[in-house]
Formats: sequence, structure tokens, C-alpha cells
Amino acid sequence: MYKRQVEPVRALPALGDVYDLDEEAFVAQARRDLEALRQGAEGLRRIQAEAARSRALYRQKQSVPYTPDEKQLLVSTWAAFFDCFVATEGVRQRYWEFLKVPSLTQPRKHAWGFLLTHAALAAELAQGLRYVELAAGQAQLEVLLDEPVPQYGLPPRTFGRFKEHVLHVGTTTQLFTGDGYRGTLHPLLAKAGVLDDPGVPALLQAMRDDSRAARGSLLKRGPVMFARVVADLTQDTTARAVFPVQKTVAEWMGDTRVRRAGRPLISREQALKLLERMAPGDVVLARQNWFLSNIGLPGFWPHAELYVGTAQDLAQAFDADADVKAWVATLPGQPPTFTAHLARAFPAKWAEYTGKDAHGDPVRIIESISEGVSFTGVEHGLRVDYLGVLRPRLSKRDKARAILRAFTFQGRPYDFNFDFFSDQTLVCTELVWKSYAPAKDMMGLSIPLVNVAGRRTLPANEIVRLFDAEYGTPTRQFDFVAFLDGREARGDAIEANAEVFRYTYQRMKWDIAQE
Repeated sequence: MYKRQVEPVRALPALGDVYDLDEEAFVAQARRDLEALRQGAEGLRRIQAEAARSRALYRQKQSVPYTPDEKQLLVSTWAAFFDCFVATEGVRQRYWEFLKVPSLTQPRKHAWGFLLTHAALAAELAQGLRYVELAAGQAQLEVLLDEPVPQYGLPPRTFGRFKEHVLHVGTTTQLFTGDGYRGTLHPLLAKAGVLDDPGVPALLQAMRDDSRAARGSLLKRGPVMFARVVADLTQDTTARAVFPVQKTVAEWMGDTRVRRAGRPLISREQALKLLERMAPGDVVLARQNWFLSNIGLPGFWPHAELYVGTAQDLAQAFDADADVKAWVATLPGQPPTFTAHLARAFPAKWAEYTGKDAHGDPVRIIESISEGVSFTGVEHGLRVDYLGVLRPRLSKRDKARAILRAFTFQGRPYDFNFDFFSDQTLVCTELVWKSYAPAKDMMGLSIPLVNVAGRRTLPANEIVRLFDAEYGTPTRQFDFVAFLDGREARGDAIEANAEVFRYTYQRMKWDIAQE
């Protein structure tokens, strides 16, 4: 493992709380988090269903040891489930102090805060209790799930701590008190206009369904637990009885700083300076702490992008290259240059690509995000918390072909099912993988898929693991370009070398208080 030089920690300016935003900005953030919560909750349901289909494996006799393939399925499923669980918890933490926001003077903030907090909790308990019922009590399995697995971002004893969280009397109390508060708050929701917001009716229905399922699981655990919940409800007369606050996942997984919204650790100046070293065709690995993309694909690195540069960068990189020109001459219409082919073959996409992004910057990146496969610029693609840049050791013609494929995929929906065998929707790593897939006339990149929760897919972490495995060998597929390493304690990022970057896939995904 890498060792970082110890530096003195300076005091940070106060981090912005989501409730400090003005109302318009707050509601915009809440809507984004509503979508993130929907994705996380759907991931919990989907992975729980996958686990339930393997019930016989989960209940296997202790005298029958697991095979390596069975262990891989069990651990990857748990890692994906835990990933979605903690992502959902991140939304809950961001809004859980809604009681400090007066409902009379700030009704929209109060209402949105409650909705996101309680819907997250209900989803966690509904699926978390089912997972505990499936896996708990099996000594062989619990030992396996409590083992540290760095490449999946699992520190030691995650399953044991997870059980403590979902079975904690304080957590169950929050469910019952929140359900009661929902009825009290309903007139405020209506008056504030929150019920008319797109996505809120579905959120309320999911909240009711999840709460009903969680209550059913709690009641199945016997009258003793239920009696303890009722006792806590009746004995605590403070504000905590209305909606109690207890220790969170963050407190046993590290300092999460989930409220640092809209303030990436990498500065704009650092991102712009990095452009000087980047080239079209580079593969970018990105991580934004608690940016809930790609949940369900465990590992420290959650996101991958394809850097294409500006139209001028493309022209300089490819239009004069003899090998690229020879290939382009074989394309329909015999275009004179690579960029001329892109402009002719994709006129609408070319117009968007040669325009500006929402921040007024030139488009430089193609990435698959929740809105779909999109053109983005520096602020969205490079201003994150951690950023690694790798350069494929391929010919310019191969890189041009990869960019052409990426243009073909641009505009397609995001793949929330992580199905690598369909081109109709694409997840972020799938865009990179399919753009560089080897073909008869293209060497491409050989990046093996892995099994996660029974699905063949590619977490971004695997790209870094492949880089590490091949590092320094003559047959390596990537060269190192740059690594900007975020530092939560200082609120900034520093430049680090390849030796540091190559081991980042072993970092804990949700423990962002890095060593």
C-alpha cells in the first residue's frame, strides 16, 4: 500500500450545509438527490432480489465449504448491496437535520428534508432487514462477509456493523416516528407545493411501500424488539422522539463530510492546467466523494470518461496523420479528414460538440452520466475530488476509431441495469470499454469484465487494477499521465505520481478520510 507524506492539517473554512443554500438552489439540489435516492433504492431492491434467487447458497450447511466461484458471487453481491446502502445513507445524512429548519418560515426546505431523509431510511430498512434475514446466523457466511476486500472497497467487519445499524433500536424508532410525522406533515407538503413536484408522488408511494415492508420484517423478529421500539417512543419526550438522530454509517466508516456539496477538491486552475498534458483518446478516472454515480459497482473509482479534447485538438491529433488519413479515405464519401467525417456523419452531434457546455466552456469529454451519454466540459468532467488520466498505448488510428464509436453512442440513455450486452443504454465504463473494444481491424484495449452480483460488468476500479497489474511491463496497455489526489482534511487536491495512483483501487470507497 502507498504511504502519503504526513502534513500538518490547517483549519478549513466552514463547509456549506445544504440548508444554507437559497431556496431555489436548495430545491434544485433536492431534486438531484431525489434521483440519486431513486437509483440507490432501486439498486437495493434489484440486488436484494438477486440475492434471494440464490437463497440456497446463503443457507448452505456449515459443513459444506463455499467454492471460489460461490465466494466471489457472495462477496460481490454483498459489496454491491452495501455500496447502494451507503449511497442511500449519504442522501439521508445530507438532509437529516431538517427539524432545525422551521416549517413555518421555510416550509419547502423542511418538507424536502423530511421526504429525502425518511424515504432513504425506509428503503435502507426494507431491503436491509431482508438481507439480514437472508444472511444472518450463518457462521461461515458472516465470517466471509466481514473479511476486508480492498478492491471492492470493503473494510473489515462491514457486515457486522451493517447488522448493528439496521437492527439498532434507534434506527427502528426513526422509522416509526417518521411514519407518524409523515401524516402530520402532509398538509404542509401540499401547501408548499412539494406534492406537485415531478417524482415526489412516486417517492411517497415508495416510502409507504418500503415502510410497510420494513415494519413487517421488524414484527417478524418478535414482540421483544417491537416492545423496545414502543418503549423508546413513549419514554423520550424530547425533539429526538419526533425524529431521533443516532450514530450513522459515516461515524463507523470515516469522516464523510457529506455536506460539502458543489465544492470539488480539485480547483478550476488545476483542471485547466491539466489540459496541457491531456490528449484525445485519454481515459479519465474520476471520483467525487458522495457523488452518487455508478452506485452498485463497488470500488474506490466510480466513474470513467473518454477525453476527446476540442475540435481543434482532434484536428491537430488526427487530421494530418497518414495512417488515420488512409483509414478515413475508406469511409463512405471519402471524407478528406477525420474531423470532416465526424461533422458530416453526425451533424447535430458535431454542432453540440463544437458549442459550449452549461458553464460556457468548450466541450472536451464524452461520458455516460444519469442524463445519458453526454458531451461535457472541464467543470463537469474534471472538477471532481480525485482524477486519474491514463493514455492507451495504441496507434492514432485506433484512438480515432474509438472516438468515432463514442460519437455513435452519444445521446443514448444511461444503463441503470449495467447490462454490457446491449448497446441501447450505456453505463460510464461501458462507454470506454465499447469504444476501445478490440476488432478485426483495431487492436483496442483488452479489459476483462468481472462478475458483480451475478452480472458481467466493469467497475471503473478494474481499469486502475489492470493498470497496476501491467505496470512497468512491455505489454502494458496504458501509460500514466496524471493523478490529482483529493485531501478531505485540507479541502484541496495535490498532484501525485504513478506509484500512488496504481494502488488507489485498494482504497476504501466510503472511507474518504484517506491516510
